[in-house]
This record gives sequence, structure tokens and C-alpha cells, in this order.
Amino acid sequence: MIGIGANAAGSPLCKVTFYSKVERGSGNQLAEMTLAYDVKSLQTSYANDIQKSQTIGAESGASQYQKSSPSKLSVTFLLDDTIIDLPTELLAKLQGDIETEKNIQTLLKYGTAVQSDTHEPTYVTIQPLNMTLNHGPSGTFDGMLCTTKVETELVDNKGRRLKAKVHCCVVECLSEKEIKLKSGKSSPDLTHVIQHQASSSVLLQSAQIYGNSQFVHQVAMVNRLPSIRSAEVGAQIIYPPLER
Repeated sequence: MIGIGANAAGSPLCKVTFYSKVERGSGNQLAEMTLAYDVKSLQTSYANDIQKSQTIGAESGASQYQKSSPSKLSVTFLLDDTIIDLPTELLAKLQGDIETEKNIQTLLKYGTAVQSDTHEPTYVTIQPLNMTLNHGPSGTFDGMLCTTKVETELVDNKGRRLKAKVHCCVVECLSEKEIKLKSGKSSPDLTHVIQHQASSSVLLQSAQIYGNSQFVHQVAMVNRLPSIRSAEVGAQIIYPPLER
């Protein structure tokens, strides 16, 4: 998570929490940091996947919504050991307790390194302490780091970074429960677009999504399939909301 407040330089603070699983909870928490960040760098982006009609002679505007792409958040953390928040910190820094270097290593350890048990990087929650990101009831942004760029600005005589900017991009990653809560709809009420595989079955996929295979013929009609077995490998099959 990331919380409200500011450091001695007046930069707003953000809480960053890493979790081992997408179902974030106290039992899955691995590390937590409170970092200053550049408020102008904080950006979120949202996108819908719109597919243009492939029909020859289609009219202008013949586009179709496919799905909502995962949202993204970008932020630049300002790590600076030349700023002293408390008098007691001065002695610690003189003795080599460099927070900038430790914070960089923590971001890299949990944000990019693969966990031995899950074979994937950890999940992160970002929570600015001076604003709400309007993402979920807690105002946080939940995802996984996709890029981390460290920009070194100052080092000490031992080569340890004293001042740096860390540019991060986070891609939204939610649990199934969070996705349903976010949409306010149950799974069968959503449009599903699934790439047909060689081992796939429109019949079985329909049964899984709608809870009953009887809707397979409606799926075939929506996708203009001559039969429920004629879907081509690689085709994007649409499973729309249906009255049940």
C-alpha cells in the first residue's frame, strides 16, 4: 500500500506493499515501504480493446467492443538520503545506513525477481497518502511491476547511491473476487472473448461460462459459426451476456 503525508522536503509520500499472492492479505505480505514520489509523474491509463469490422464494404463506425484492457499506473519515486527527517537519522547515515540503496534493492527484489514457490514476481499495492487513486474501495492501485528504471543522481565515496529516481510502471492484476466486485456483475453477465485452441470446445466453454451447455447454439449464432464444431484454431470466440 501507499499512504498520506510528506517528507522533510515537502514531497508527498506513498506506501508500497508487496504480496506473494494476488489475493492480497496480511498473511501474504512480504515487505512494505513508504517512499516519496513525484506527484506530476503519477499517471493512470485505461483502455478498451475496440476491433474494427473486417467485412468488405463495412460502413464507417463499424467497430465492436472486445474487452477492457488492464489499466496501468506509472510513478517516479524520489529516493534521497541527503534529506534528514529526524536528528537521529544523521548519525545512522554517517554510519552507513543508506536508505536509498536499501529501498532500490527492495524494489528490485520483490518487484522483478521471480519467487521460488510461485515462479512469478510478487504483487504490489500502491497507495498515495495524500490522494485516492479511485481504484477499489481502499483507493489503491493493485498490480504487478512491469518495468523498473533506476536513475542514479548521487553516490558516496563507497559507490552507494545516496540520491536516485526510480521510474516504475505497474500493470493491474486483480483476483477473480476483486474483478467481480469491481464490475458489480457475476461472471456470466460479462462478455468473454477467448482465443480458440486446438484442444478447445465451444460446447464445454459455454457450459463453463453459463453453467449450462444449452447456450452453445446462441454462441455459435453470435460468432456466425456453421456448427458448434467449426471454430477455427486461433479465432477469437465471443461469449456474450445471455438471458438464463
